[in-house]
Amino acid sequence: MRPAAAALAVGVLLAACATVDRPPAPPQAPLSGYLDDAALDRLAASTPAPRPVGAVEPWTRAEIGPGTDRWWLAIAQAELRPLDAAQHFDCLLGTRLTGEPRPALSRIMARLMADTDGVTRRLSAERPRARPIVVDPGLQPCQRLNAAMRDSPSWPAAGAVTGAAYGELFAALAPDRADAARRRAVDIGFSRAVCRMNWTSDVEDGLAIGRAVYAQSARDPAFAADLERARAEVTAARAEGLTNPACAAERRALAVTPAVS
Repeated sequence: MRPAAAALAVGVLLAACATVDRPPAPPQAPLSGYLDDAALDRLAASTPAPRPVGAVEPWTRAEIGPGTDRWWLAIAQAELRPLDAAQHFDCLLGTRLTGEPRPALSRIMARLMADTDGVTRRLSAERPRARPIVVDPGLQPCQRLNAAMRDSPSWPAAGAVTGAAYGELFAALAPDRADAARRRAVDIGFSRAVCRMNWTSDVEDGLAIGRAVYAQSARDPAFAADLERARAEVTAARAEGLTNPACAAERRALAVTPAVS
């Protein structure tokens, strides 16, 4: 990929993560998840042991290395905070979810993220594994790192856990695009391996864990009400006629088949 084209691609992809001409939201206390500590403990206890690290990892593939379209997409998909993470689902829904405030969607995503974070922290503390960039210092990560991030556990891939929960959420919010939403969750998880931050097996396990967390969170009585409010916002967004300018760059990047499922 030519440097000028790469610069354009990353500019378009990362621009989609930015807020769109609206005043910043006032600071709010973090939302709690749908699951209490006991439920999080049970989920962590029922999770199978980590799969072993694979013999061949995806960063040996030239088409996902630094400077490629897939590399730039991986940088963009590292953003998983609500509501910015919703833009990863814009193109498959034919809309721009961050074009207007979506308080109900932000709320349900934040509560799911609290649940995925709770399970991930428990599992990573119990079974720490070094990240690829620590095992092989010659690997170039796709994000700036501080010492705490570099030395934090690799398993399970937190981005894959949260991405999988989001994929299940958007499958429920837009049933006509359910398969595409779940594929996008795989893409988000694979981005963590493209970034050399997690092993492929960390991503595979993370995707399975994220789906399990979503299934448990969705049983909470409060979840159904939150889902209906968020679905109304997504339906309205799809009727607005807005599009995300990053879609062309995203299509190019996703022509690369992920190594996970």
